[in-house]
Amino acid sequence: MRQINLLPWREARRKQQKRAFGVLAGCSLMVAGAIVGAVHLHFSHEIDVQTGRNDYLRAEIEKQKGVADEIKTMEETKSQIMGRMDVIQSLQKSRPEMVHVFDEMVKVLPEEVYLTDLTRQAEAMKVTGVARNNNLVSNFMRNIEASDWFGTPALREINNKDIFGVRASFFELGVTKKKLTAEEDVREDQS
Repeated sequence: MRQINLLPWREARRKQQKRAFGVLAGCSLMVAGAIVGAVHLHFSHEIDVQTGRNDYLRAEIEKQKGVADEIKTMEETKSQIMGRMDVIQSLQKSRPEMVHVFDEMVKVLPEEVYLTDLTRQAEAMKVTGVARNNNLVSNFMRNIEASDWFGTPALREINNKDIFGVRASFFELGVTKKKLTAEEDVREDQS
């Protein structure tokens, strides 16, 4: 029998398989590298897009904080203006009240009683004056109490002194102004 040497053929086939394996491995590495690169580029792009969105949101949040601060400042300004308007309205409302208070004070003041000072703080008034005697001061207090505009008077001080040989009573009263109801206020405005 003859011997056939198959080694060169096997060797050639092995070389061809190794070459095919190397080409296949190289192609696989290139495809894998391309896939990894594509995935990396895709995620880098997504991260950049999300970073852009976050930056946009941060900028909008800062704008809204500025708007909120401006609104807060406007609200404070509004409350200050409303407070001023309330003061002006209360002054407008109290303007005719003082006329009525002085008019009523003249009506309740007996003859021979003279007022030297009238001071008002909120609804309380301090009245100082001179009368010929203590009875006139008592009459004045009764007239004040009977008035629709004044509350109960409180005698704080009374001193009897001689002035130019005439006996006189110096007095100081505390008087409160009554708060009118809406109906009385309208009635007073009409008169």
